[in-house]
Amino acid sequence: MHKSRTGFTLIELLTVATIVLVLAAVTFPVFRSSVESAHKTVCVSNFRQAYLATFLYMEDYSETFMPINYQPAGEATSKNDRTWVQMILPYTSSYTIFRCPSDSGVHPKSETIFDQDLVPGDVYSRYYTDSMRTNLGYNYLYLSPVLLDRNRWVSLPRQISSIEDPGEMLLFVDSVWDRDLAGQPVGGGNWLVIPPCRFYKFGNTVIDTFGLVNKEVYARNSGWVVDDRLSGLRFGGAWARHSGRLTTVRTDGSAALVYPEQLSSGCNVQENWSGYIEKATEYIWDLH
Repeated sequence: MHKSRTGFTLIELLTVATIVLVLAAVTFPVFRSSVESAHKTVCVSNFRQAYLATFLYMEDYSETFMPINYQPAGEATSKNDRTWVQMILPYTSSYTIFRCPSDSGVHPKSETIFDQDLVPGDVYSRYYTDSMRTNLGYNYLYLSPVLLDRNRWVSLPRQISSIEDPGEMLLFVDSVWDRDLAGQPVGGGNWLVIPPCRFYKFGNTVIDTFGLVNKEVYARNSGWVVDDRLSGLRFGGAWARHSGRLTTVRTDGSAALVYPEQLSSGCNVQENWSGYIEKATEYIWDLH
């Protein structure tokens, strides 16, 4: 009488393992693509919600864009100093709209970031510093520039009526705080992004498209970094988180995924804003 076999042979086990590995190799890219597609959808939705919050803010403030931060007269403290993110936060459903789900990098602890106007470690300070790491970079140098005037920094928020074509002008774009030595994003996003060009040359006339007559402006850098491919400012702080593309939203609320190179369309990018805007109709940063 033959005994029934209850185990598997080595060949059978190897065959099953091979089938499992093949199925994993086939399905994993599909799964990863599905996850990335979902992240893109959420990110675009977040950008649209941030636009809506901006629109509602402007409704309450004479059609004027928010300054990059607000410090009331007198001593600024952690309880009354506010970034632009905090200013439109009351018009949103949640702080999560300021974070892109594709940003998997480790954000630093708030206590490790010091702002001389704030008290490190308290809850207000944490909200302030976290808001500076939003993945939505604000095109502030055109919409709400800060310039040095008589030894003090002055904010000049623009009105929506100053924009010639809201459907063409950039409001927010995916951003990055910095990049590590391997070129990977670190520290989250950045609340501010820098345009690639500043000046437009018409014949022999050079025009400052900031509308500030060559005033010194508050900025991390004077234009994009072009000689360091690992710099977080290579694209002015913008960062492509979605298969080589980044999320943008225009000042009319339309959102789209674009390639980083499209951000400099119409502009001859050079260090320190020394390159001119050559095709104003293609340049998406300025008011006109």
